[in-house]
Amino acid sequence: MNPFTLQYHPDYFCDRVVEIEALRTNLINGINTVVYSPRRIGKTAMILHLFHQLEESGKYETIYVDLFASRNLHDLVNKMGEQLLKRYHKKNLLEGVKKIFKGMYASISFSPDGSPQLSLGMGQGQMDATLENLFTFLEKRKKPVFIAFDEFQEIAAYPEKAEANLRSIIQRLNNVGCIFSGSAMHLLQNMFFSPSQAFYQSAGSLVLQKINEDVYLDFIIQQFKNANKEITNEAAQQLLEFTENHTFYTQMICNIAFYKTTNQLDIEMVKEIEKDYLESRKFDYYNIYNLLSENQKKIVIAIAKEGKISKPTAIDFLMKHKLPSASSTLQAFNSLVEKEIVYKNQGEFSVYDIFLKRFLQAYL
Repeated sequence: MNPFTLQYHPDYFCDRVVEIEALRTNLINGINTVVYSPRRIGKTAMILHLFHQLEESGKYETIYVDLFASRNLHDLVNKMGEQLLKRYHKKNLLEGVKKIFKGMYASISFSPDGSPQLSLGMGQGQMDATLENLFTFLEKRKKPVFIAFDEFQEIAAYPEKAEANLRSIIQRLNNVGCIFSGSAMHLLQNMFFSPSQAFYQSAGSLVLQKINEDVYLDFIIQQFKNANKEITNEAAQQLLEFTENHTFYTQMICNIAFYKTTNQLDIEMVKEIEKDYLESRKFDYYNIYNLLSENQKKIVIAIAKEGKISKPTAIDFLMKHKLPSASSTLQAFNSLVEKEIVYKNQGEFSVYDIFLKRFLQAYL
């Protein structure tokens, strides 16, 4: 198997030792935790690896619920119910529906990949009660249960008062610990650190940053060695420089480099692989670029050329890249941030997609 997988696999997981220990300590000691980071930095894999370790110990039970694209409380109950059925009643789903959704109308169908899909027919009042029943089911388990809600910021846009209802249920739990994770950092910070919000000061926090470069370098070299292949130190460093040590992009380009390597991979071969990859994605990135306004195009190219900027309306930045007035630049810049083409991290702005950045640097 290619060790640079884009899906979580316990045998090919890199580092996060400190972060996992901090998260484990919080959960075991009854502290719910919000985990946030930029997209594709590896937070989901980290949570799944922690859950793998907890399950392996035999002392805990874990549930992972992905709330991405959920639109309302009905979706939340549906997604959570499906995961409970898969976790506790995989062999007899109909029996599971009867036990978990007592007195409620619920039916099961199956997706093309064989995963159970729950269909609930109930009103708003029943939905609130059913959500509480799901947590009550977990609360009565003999072992402590840890549940992770990924992309938790989605519930802030639900039409119902889901935050208040969920907070009311969770604060009464003793046998269930929660992880709330997401990539919309400003939304999560508002949910958990704004005094006007239901989840205010209800959880600890963990901000996930990039994996240490030296650790990632050793990981890459070792994975090649384990497969009786060799990658030079310079070649591995080039891969990390190209991806800026960002987990998703590193895994993607290393995956390609690994399967294209027969015996040894050197820096010149890596540069050729990187060039070929950008060429293969040129059509995709031109499409993204062409959807932007003229001012947005100029600004995103300028940011890509700089790598990172802290003051998008600074006079020297505007003059160097021949950008429009500060007000016009700021308007276009804010649109790029809203579209998540540009993002802010630790006071600096950069192009979100590392490969898009490399494309802009190479072709425009």
